[in-house]
Amino acid sequence: MPTSTIDLLKRLWRENGREYGPRYTLAIICMFLVAGTTSLSAYVLKSVIDTIFVHQNRGALVGITLVIVAIFVAKGFAAYFSEVIVGNIGNRLVADTQKRIFEHLLKVDIAFFQTHNSSDLVTRMSYNANAVREMLNLISLNLGRDLFTIVGLIITMITLDPVLSAIALIGGPVAALSSRKMVARIKKATKSEVHSFAGIIQVTREMSQGAQVVKSFQLEKKMRGRMFDAIEAVQRLSNKMLRIQAGVNPLMEAIGGCAVAAVIFYAGWRNLYHGESPGQFFAFITALLMCADPGRRLSRVQLQLATAAVGVRMMYELLDTPEREAEPPGRPDLQVNGGSIVLRDVAFRYVQNKPVIEGMTLKVPAGKMTALVGHSGGGKSTVFALLQRLRVPDSGVIEIDGQSIMDVSLQSLRRNISVVGQDAFLFEGSIVDNIRAGLESATDEMCIDAARAASADEFIMSLPRGYESQVGELGGQVSGGQRQRIALARAYLKNAPIILLDEPTSALDSETEDVIQRELRRLTEGRTTLVIAHRLSTILHADLIHVIEGGRVIESGTHDQLIAASGAYNRLFKLQFAKFLETRQPMAEAI
Repeated sequence: MPTSTIDLLKRLWRENGREYGPRYTLAIICMFLVAGTTSLSAYVLKSVIDTIFVHQNRGALVGITLVIVAIFVAKGFAAYFSEVIVGNIGNRLVADTQKRIFEHLLKVDIAFFQTHNSSDLVTRMSYNANAVREMLNLISLNLGRDLFTIVGLIITMITLDPVLSAIALIGGPVAALSSRKMVARIKKATKSEVHSFAGIIQVTREMSQGAQVVKSFQLEKKMRGRMFDAIEAVQRLSNKMLRIQAGVNPLMEAIGGCAVAAVIFYAGWRNLYHGESPGQFFAFITALLMCADPGRRLSRVQLQLATAAVGVRMMYELLDTPEREAEPPGRPDLQVNGGSIVLRDVAFRYVQNKPVIEGMTLKVPAGKMTALVGHSGGGKSTVFALLQRLRVPDSGVIEIDGQSIMDVSLQSLRRNISVVGQDAFLFEGSIVDNIRAGLESATDEMCIDAARAASADEFIMSLPRGYESQVGELGGQVSGGQRQRIALARAYLKNAPIILLDEPTSALDSETEDVIQRELRRLTEGRTTLVIAHRLSTILHADLIHVIEGGRVIESGTHDQLIAASGAYNRLFKLQFAKFLETRQPMAEAI
């Protein structure tokens, strides 16, 4: 990844130069015209003073006036077009960069999102994209316009008087050395400000999504403290950056003032003692004074580039992460002819952790229900992630109908698998849009049929707007049972031959659980179904049960077979049954 500002600019140009180069060239031509007309307006002042005011040439009055009008009209048009062109390029850059970042996020694996919080990603999406525009615009607009203007004015000054030019420009090296020292300070402060701003987003998101918990546990004081600390941190860093940047103008003013004073003293001495024409001096001093504004802007460019470079560097840190889900074209589609699943000697570990799955071998018969049971942390959910290639095994083979899932296209693999989890995720939008997420091309009628199959149509039609009712952020405007039914409708609509059920009824009341269980049986009928079960009562009729412990299958069989074996499953079942009796005993005594 590029580290220096120059390297960042080179990479930005390599990636964007071909597309935006012609438009930037047109903008630079306009800026060159602005610089040329500015320099010409200073130079023509010599003729104004000497020809009209000193030599009293009445015939030249109209001609010189028209020339001045033409110069400034041309300058106005050139300035307008350069600013519009660069602005349009900048807006397009922001949009393209945001699309590129989001496209990259779609191709990284699930592990990436577990190591990067959403607040950081939101900050990068907004701040980094704008940093790209700012960096390229600084080069094109500020450096182009202001640098051309200063170069043109310096040429004018040298043409008018080389000695005065040398006196005026002697402060340049001092200004360059001073601004260089400020760059390192601004880089550090900018990066800290970005992270602090991400903290504000994080607290806001937690407050919005966890409002019920915050109010129930009276966490307002804690949340207020976190938010105020984050805001004050941004304020402190912004003030620090302000002080650094504000120090540039006084420095330039002081250096420029000394230069102007020296020029006036020398030019005045020559005029008083050698009788030189005042026109040349006025033209020179005008050119020198006209250097002030572009000079000040140019002196801040290095600091502004350093600030923008922090955001661009953070963008490339994100874009340079491996796209683990990007795959070469031409991989065959998964052909499901029944849906039998086989794991052979599969091992997997999370980064810097001990193995979660180690040497796991199991079979899931086609068209049957297979359950995974065992204590938490045994690797059951990891099996689901591996089957969908959300994670990639360190070793071993996973096959569906004899085809290794690593050798088929990822799109076809996930198209053939439906997942219903205990936390039914809903996108912000309407109910029908959330159901249609199961099959993008589905019609409204198909979505309604899926909702009816999931016993969701009745509650949906009772809502004021029916299927167009909004579910709110994270489905907050519908109940847990309603979310599960919408998720089931989505799974019905997808109509995949393989179903993964991650204890989808664990958070529901008994009555709602009975309804959802009935719909689940309809959904899984005739399909290969793999279910994670913590409530053993939900899988008593499973065709096959695998008991997982320590990342391995330690027992397999039907419920009756495993009970008869008096092994780990038998102990789990007795333990759960005993807890069930304990929870019912106080009620029985009260009766």
